Amino acid sequence: MAVDGKTSLAPGMGVTEEMMACPVPRVPFVPPGDIPADIREELAPSYQWAFEMWGTVPRYFQMLGHAPVLVEAWMLLDQKLRTDRLKTDPDYIRIMELVIVKTALLTQCNN
Repeated sequence: MAVDGKTSLAPGMGVTEEMMACPVPRVPFVPPGDIPADIREELAPSYQWAFEMWGTVPRYFQMLGHAPVLVEAWMLLDQKLRTDRLKTDPDYIRIMELVIVKTALLTQCNN
């Protein structure tokens, strides 16, 4: 399948370079290298786990980072729904990821 080098998607999908541009988010992120001192102790372990798991801290973690308890809650939910199944049911994960990508494409959401 041919892939557009600017979008990393097949040209027939109708996704333009403009659609893939990352606009400024409405909720500012809490970047891993700039965690405010008042939440650093609570948030740093979650960010470290994410980095060890995926090699990066996902943008949704950084968006939820203003409330560290939300990051922890998301991690628990994500673990039960997805990461626990990585080894036991890889087809489930593939389908879930396709649903996420398709929904993002349909809603033109790239954050």
